[in-house]
Amino acid sequence: MTESNEQQWYILSIKDGILDIERQFEQLSAARMRRGEKPVEYFMPTCFTMSNLFGRARMSRRKLIGNYIFVHDSYKNILEAKRVMESLWLLPHPDHREGRRQFMTISDHDMALFKAIAKAYSNELPCLPIGAVDLEEGDKVEIVGGEFDGMCGTLQCSQGRMGGKVLMSIGNLFIAVTPDIRPQFIRILQFGKGNRHPYRLFEAHLPRVLKALNHLQASENVGVTNGLTTDDVAAMTVFTGRFESLQPSTVNIASQHATLMLMSYAALQDTAKTIEWLSRCRNILPKIKSDTQRAWQLAFMYAATGNEALHRQAATIVDTWTIAPNDRKRHLIATTLKTLKHE
Repeated sequence: MTESNEQQWYILSIKDGILDIERQFEQLSAARMRRGEKPVEYFMPTCFTMSNLFGRARMSRRKLIGNYIFVHDSYKNILEAKRVMESLWLLPHPDHREGRRQFMTISDHDMALFKAIAKAYSNELPCLPIGAVDLEEGDKVEIVGGEFDGMCGTLQCSQGRMGGKVLMSIGNLFIAVTPDIRPQFIRILQFGKGNRHPYRLFEAHLPRVLKALNHLQASENVGVTNGLTTDDVAAMTVFTGRFESLQPSTVNIASQHATLMLMSYAALQDTAKTIEWLSRCRNILPKIKSDTQRAWQLAFMYAATGNEALHRQAATIVDTWTIAPNDRKRHLIATTLKTLKHE
C-alpha cells in the first residue's frame, strides 16, 4: 500500500504544454509556501530545437521524454496536485493489483543519477523506448567513481572497446543513455547472454599476468622487493578492479575468472586477496568436468603460488595427453608447467 505521507519520486504523465506545466507547479508551490510548507520538487528535462517556419528559423523548447514528469512528493500531496492539474496522472506499477494503491516510483539514488545524465548532456538527454535494445545481450556493469558513481546498468560499446555508454532503465518505461564512460570507471558484474568476449578478455590478460609474475619472481631471485613495472601494476590493477564483482554464468568462466584474479593479486603481492581467491579457486576445482580446464586452472594456480602439489596434479593430467599441433590451450598448459619454476 502506498504510504500517504511518505515522500518518493513518482513517475507521472501530464499532457499539458511545458509553459502550462511550469505555471501550474509555480502556483501549487506558492500555495504551499503560504501554508509554511516546502515548494513542489519536480524534474522535467527539456531541450531546444530549431525549425523553419515560413522561411524563418525558429527555436522551440520541447519535452525530452514525452509526457513523463518526475515529482518528489507524498501520495497525499500528489492527489492534491491532481485536483489543480487535471491532466496529471499517476502511473500504476506493473505489479499493481486491484485494491492496492501501488504506483510507479524511482529511488532517490537512481533519480540523482538520472539528473546527472541529463546534466551531462545539457538536458539533451538521449532516451530509448524499452525494447529498442536487448538489455540481456549487454554486460551488466556498475560505475565506480566519477559523477555516475554507484549507477548500475547495461554496457553498450563497440567491438574491441572496454568502455562505452551505460544504459539505465527508468521505471521500466524508457532507457536513459549516459555519455561515454571510461574503462577504469566500469566494473563488470555479469556478462551478457551468448557473449564470447569473456574468453577473449581473459585470454588477453593471461600473458600480461604471466609476464608480471615472471618479473616478480626474477626480482625476488636477486633480492629485490618488487620488480613489477609500471605497466605490470597498471594491468593488474585495472583487471582486478574491473572484474572483482563479476558473477560468472558457467563453471569454465568462473574457473578462468578466479584463477586470473588469484594470479593478478599474487603479482600485486596483496596477501589477503591472494588467500581469498585461492580459496575460491579450490572451491571451483571439484566442479570442473573438463580435464583440459582442470589442468589449466591447476597450472596457473601453481604459477601464482608455487605450490608443488598443484604442479604435480596438473602434470598428472597433462602426461596422459597427446597434444595436437593446433591445440593451443593444451600446448600452453604443458609449456607453462615445463618452463615456470618457482625457486
